[in-house]
Order: sequence, then C-alpha cells, then structure tokens
Amino acid sequence: MNIGLLISELEDQEVKKICIGASQAARDKKAILCIMPGKYLIPENEKENPYEYQHSAIFDYATDFAFDVLIIDIDRIGRNAPILKKESFLKKFGDIPMLTLTEQEGFDSVNCVETDHDQHEQLGYEAICDAIYYVQNKKLPAPENVKSFNFVEKEASDALCVISKVSYALLHRKYPSEKSYDIFADILLKEGIKGCSVLLYDKKIRNSVKYWWEKPETICCKTRLVNGILTEFEPNERVTETNKIIESISRGKPGIYIAGPLFVGEYQLGLFITEFTANMLTDYYFESLLSVVTGVSRISYLEKELKKTNEELYEVQEELARDDSVLDHIGDQDYLTGGLNRRGFFGKAYDLLKDNFKPGKYAIVAYIHMESLKRINDMYGHEEGDRAVKKVADILESVFEDCIYGRIRGNEFAVLEITDEEGKAESFKQEMSTQNAKLLSDSSRYINHLQYSICEFGYDEDLSLREMLKETDENLQRIKQMQ
Repeated sequence: MNIGLLISELEDQEVKKICIGASQAARDKKAILCIMPGKYLIPENEKENPYEYQHSAIFDYATDFAFDVLIIDIDRIGRNAPILKKESFLKKFGDIPMLTLTEQEGFDSVNCVETDHDQHEQLGYEAICDAIYYVQNKKLPAPENVKSFNFVEKEASDALCVISKVSYALLHRKYPSEKSYDIFADILLKEGIKGCSVLLYDKKIRNSVKYWWEKPETICCKTRLVNGILTEFEPNERVTETNKIIESISRGKPGIYIAGPLFVGEYQLGLFITEFTANMLTDYYFESLLSVVTGVSRISYLEKELKKTNEELYEVQEELARDDSVLDHIGDQDYLTGGLNRRGFFGKAYDLLKDNFKPGKYAIVAYIHMESLKRINDMYGHEEGDRAVKKVADILESVFEDCIYGRIRGNEFAVLEITDEEGKAESFKQEMSTQNAKLLSDSSRYINHLQYSICEFGYDEDLSLREMLKETDENLQRIKQMQ
C-alpha cells in the first residue's frame, strides 16, 4: 500500500506528533508512506520570504506518485484560507482515494480520536489504519484501540552534526561530473539512511503566484540509494517518470519517506526524497538538507551556464574572424540577411515593449534555431551555409511580416510582436509548420530544418523581455529533447 501524507510543516509540534503516529502505523501495517510537507495554501511570511509559496509545489506531485490513497491535513495546510480555496485544493487530486484528518464538508475524513492520551500521535496512527481499510473496503473501519508510543526524539546536536558533515563535504570541495550528488548520498548512508534520491529538471521551471508551473512528466535522477546501495546508472537510465519515483526508491518494500521541492527564487529545480528518520523531527533539519542540495545543484547549473557562455563567446570570435566585419556587429543591421542583428533586435524590442505592452495586450516571442547550419557549413562550405541562412530569413520575413525579428546568433533568430489578439501565437505556429515542411522539400542537397518555439504572454507589469525570452528558449530546449 502506497500512502501519501500531505502536511504543513514539521516545525508545527502537533504535526510532528501526527507524523510519529503515522510512521508507527505504516511500520505496523507494512505500508509505504511518503510525508509531503508543503506548508500553507496562503503563505505565512510572504513579505519576509516572497517565495514561501514554492514549498507547496510538493503537493502537485501527489497526483503523480502513484499513491493508493492520500491523507491530507487540510485544516493546517489551509490555515487562513477561505473554505472555497480549501475545497478547490482537495478537488485537484481527482480520482485518488482521499481522507482528510479533520472533518471537511463534502469529503471523507478519518475517525475522530476519543482520547487525550497522545492525541495527535493517535490521530496519525488512526489515519494510516483508516486509509488502508478505506481503499480495500470503500468505507471507514471501526476506530483503532488506543496505542502506546515510545518514540525518543533525538538531540538537536545530532541533526546539526549531520548538516555540518554534508555542508562541509559538498560546499568546500570540487567534484568532477556532478559527483557531488553521489557524495551526498554516501554521507547520508553513513548516517543510517538507506533510501534517498536527488532528482533535477534539465532546465529550471518558472513557478510564480501569477503563472503557476507546469510540472514535466519526467525528471532526471542525479543520485539514488536503494536498500543501502548506490545506483550505478547507464547513460540513458537517469530519466525517471514522476509516477515511478517512489517505486524507484522503495522497490515495493515498506518504508517511510519524506519529500520536498528544490527551488531558487521563482524557479523549481527538482525534488529530494529520503527516508524519514528521527532527525527529520528536529526543527529545520529537513529544510537544511533541502537547502544544501539546492546550493549544490545551483553551483552545477551555473557552471554549465558558464561553459555554455564561453562556447558562445568562442563561436562569436570565430565568426568575427571569418567575416572580418566588426563594424557590422557594432551596427544594427545583420551583414548577411540585411535584417536586424542582435544589437538591433534587442534595441527595437525594448522600445516596442516600453511603448506598446500595456493591459489588454499580448506579447508573442519566438526563437527559431537552424539546427543543420553547422553540418551545411562543414559539408558544403560557409558560402552555402550563408545561402541557407538567407533562405530562412526570407521565410521569417513572410511569416512574421509585421513583427520585429533579427538574427541574434549565427544560427538563431528571435521574434517579438505586441498584439491585442489573444491566441495569435497558434496561427504563427501553423504557418511556421507549413513553411518548415516546404523548406525541407525545397532542399535537395541537404536537410535545412528549423526548430522553433513560439510563446504568448499576457500583460504583466513585472514581466520583462529577458524573462519572456528565457522561458521561450527553455521551451525550445524541451522541444529539442523530445524530438
């Protein structure tokens, strides 16, 4: 039985006791339990921490973790939230069998605990027993007998010692090829944790209050401990479907786990899951682990970006050397196509946004990538490559006739249009698909194929050109990976 327990935070003493009871019940009933602390539907410290809402992204995984049943502490998660918001939250879990810890009109709840003896521990224990019976029999059982609990909370110094070991090992040393994730898992193994996993998206995904994120169906596993053994991955084995994440760690054997999201600012980076041990009940211990993993993943991401930027600089240097046309790059015009170059595009794009992007308007941003240009240059020479670039520029001239567009790199074009017509991006996508097919059929000697991403953004005073271009580029990278 695979059970999800959605709670607010382990720093809440009552929640902590509920988790103690639920853990004991899961062990007694030989179930798999995943505790998911996502804090609150309405953030508690929004002014002090504007990204507090990011924690609740963990709740979105509850629909994909292949849970047989969910237990939701809706009163605490929905603290300060209106009743309709609570109902909306519960309804999003669809057809998954679900029980709430307290009575909620329109939803089934666990049996009330009729004792003051370890009341919250009893509630956690009762919830697991009720959930298992509920799935098997489609109804609630008679209340469980009062249980005794002998949980001994660990000293905070023990948890602090583990955080110190992990932090020092990961943040003060340099490891090759993302080896740091395996080092992290190895340290946890030495501390008695036999199951854990760090999972990251290939690209960070924007998640804001206004623009809620779209969770991908797959995620890349950076490290995984199963039954105390570190997984050795083949090159193509790291991609994991979200509905198989729990199974990949538990292998179907009973166990207690806790999961939390990795994020930086407005961006979701991934997920960390580990066995639920006594240390997890030390205030801020689990959050500290999440912070360390986030720091390591951010360093890894920045190193990749730095490498990519260096490669782009070398590419520009080579292009400048080959073209011998520095003045062309200083001006606004692209020497080859006659249209805008990078400088010209961004200059006009910023002006267009400033003057025309207003309430009721929509910004359409497109990236077009000539994936075959390098092969054309290598096989047929740069003159033929230049002819291929001009052909693409002619296509973009016809498709995006009234838009601002320019060649921002040797093989990349960007487009911007401000319109009051919602959904216009779809017509651009259809026309680009038609022109791309025509381009393929017209090229007899070689394949001249375009990869493109066209995104539409509603007006938002906080939305910048940089953010729109970045999101469009990230969407293009996802399209490339799926092809």
